[in-house]
Amino acid sequence: MPGANISKIVGSGGNFIVEVDGKVVFSKKDLIGTDVNALPNHEEIVALVDSVKKSA
Repeated sequence: MPGANISKIVGSGGNFIVEVDGKVVFSKKDLIGTDVNALPNHEEIVALVDSVKKSA
């Protein structure tokens, strides 16, 4: 994504977080207790980022 600053922080907590401009738009921990088991794919992450950027 043009202009994106993407980083990977390796840890042992088992979480997967997508942040846009300091705002969490996806967190794997939010799925605990739901029927959803999968992480977002590339296209879903791009859509999340785009939706936040468009509303800013």
